Amino acid sequence: IAGVFVDYKKKKNVVVLCNLGRATVVTVTAVMFIFGLLKPYHLFIFTFMNSTFESFEGPAAIAAYPLIIEKEKFAYARALQSTLSRIVELVGLAVAAGIIAVIGIGGGMIVNAVSFFLCGIFMAMVRYKEEILKKQQLNMKGYFVDLKDGFIYLKTSKILMSITIFAALINLFMIPFNTLGVAYVNEELLKGPEVVAMISFSLTTGMLIGGAIYPKIAEKFKGINLFIISGVILGIAYLSLAFVPMIGVDLVLYGTIILVGFLFGASASIFMMIVNITFMQKTEQQYLGRAAGILNSLCMAATPVGSLVVGSLCVFLSTAQLFLIFGIGMVVLFLCQRYNKSMQEI
Repeated sequence: IAGVFVDYKKKKNVVVLCNLGRATVVTVTAVMFIFGLLKPYHLFIFTFMNSTFESFEGPAAIAAYPLIIEKEKFAYARALQSTLSRIVELVGLAVAAGIIAVIGIGGGMIVNAVSFFLCGIFMAMVRYKEEILKKQQLNMKGYFVDLKDGFIYLKTSKILMSITIFAALINLFMIPFNTLGVAYVNEELLKGPEVVAMISFSLTTGMLIGGAIYPKIAEKFKGINLFIISGVILGIAYLSLAFVPMIGVDLVLYGTIILVGFLFGASASIFMMIVNITFMQKTEQQYLGRAAGILNSLCMAATPVGSLVVGSLCVFLSTAQLFLIFGIGMVVLFLCQRYNKSMQEI
């Protein structure tokens, strides 16, 4: 729905309204929590509303890129965005506990709401190029026609179709790591929250560095080569987690887990940069909103499918074994892209 909708609206307005909408929802949640009015069913409703705003903001933000920045500068713009996001994330991790300790959980949510309000205000101040919008009114028939056109466009572009399917597959492969990370630390490493924090910090730091250096290394490596190299490193870091529990010395274990987390984050950041930039550069402006909506939908759809598969495998396999299998699968998947002709356009 979102991909088609944003093609009819000014991208700037959609992004601003979605951020203000999320700010309002978080503010209401915080106020209800502070006054003891928040019930479990309220959280379901508010989460649904926030996710809806996010689903509309995503395609609009992607479609807005060419209206703000020249295509030749996408790599540097995405690198700057990624780097600043990771820096803010690290700062957030550092001060979150202090904020909650001083002003409580409700106050922490208010701070979160203020950040959304500020984002909406700042986005309203950004200068956009003039965009051509569809003149006809959006209706159900027109919606399905436009949605069909979006699928046809993706289908006829081999590179975009390959990227869309590939991104969904990688999202599926990442499910064991995303869902079983804490279980891995507790059951395989036999460690506590301090190691979870180490992994989180090293991942974020790796993503920061990976995003920052991407434009420079992209100048030295052909797109498909960098794509495969980053993916193979990601897969190796993934599968190597299966062997970390074998380390008997705590100091060595901590150093190894930090190194693996850093490589994981850096390679994942570079991979995502390549996918996002290629997708935006190869997609025509009038289809960008719909194409981004389809890409996001397929990636999200991979989550329940992957969760079902992982949940079934957990009965027979340990967390470390799952990491090993999915890591090997990821390495093989990336190496096979050398023989995928459409991916050579990256």
